[in-house]
Amino acid sequence: MIELSDMARREETRQAEGLAAIAPECVRPASGGTIARSEPGSWTNNAVGMGVCGAVAKKEVDALIEYHASKGIEPRIELCPFADEGFVRELADRGFVPRIFENVFFRELVAGEDVRAVVTLPGELVIEQVDPASDAAVREFAIVSTSGFAPPGYVVPESDLRVVARMVRDPRCVSVLARLGGVAVGGGTMAVHGDIAALFGLSVLEAYRRRGVQQALLAARLNIGITRGATLATIGSKPGIATERNVRRMGFQLGYTKVHLVRPGPGLVANVG
Repeated sequence: MIELSDMARREETRQAEGLAAIAPECVRPASGGTIARSEPGSWTNNAVGMGVCGAVAKKEVDALIEYHASKGIEPRIELCPFADEGFVRELADRGFVPRIFENVFFRELVAGEDVRAVVTLPGELVIEQVDPASDAAVREFAIVSTSGFAPPGYVVPESDLRVVARMVRDPRCVSVLARLGGVAVGGGTMAVHGDIAALFGLSVLEAYRRRGVQQALLAARLNIGITRGATLATIGSKPGIATERNVRRMGFQLGYTKVHLVRPGPGLVANVG
């Protein structure tokens, strides 16, 4: 039986290491986690993994607030339910409030397993790995994979595209792109850390949803993880959206729920997403 608190510590630590590898700027280690920042509004303006390995000093909370607020960024942290209780109280005392919740799901992987989508896929659907050595392929993936997350009319800034490019080129990562009739319609990334295959960055363009593309991207990455020796897969999702429904249908179960906390203030810019 998987011990959820242990899995959470491993997963949050993995996320902290991954964020440090792709963020333009970061402080690490920060009480076992990473505090990262980029341009105001970027999704990389975040702190992950703090408090999962023990107590957090008040000066570390001061550092988190100052690191973001000094650049006009709204301080933000992903808080794991297994984090130190004193740290949770300190964040509340310092004015952090909930912004969104995120469910973290897990699925055991078996060597030789062939994971497949549970719906019938369009015949013209093709899933391909992104060549990290090709600038054109990396940029195409970055644009498609980020556009699916963005609100209507939002233009993804070049700074975010550069972050995604660093992620695609990270040797621990494999990114896959979905094409329908030759058109790039979605993408996602997977990173193997030890025996964990972490799935993230999954996005399908709105006009091409409800056709099985997301399930195909999930299956492709799980199978790659299996070939790389992973025995456990993880993925995060906002509650109640298509990602959550699809991962449940493909054998994932809920591991834990974490909350994204922010500390609003005059002139501070919240991140997008």
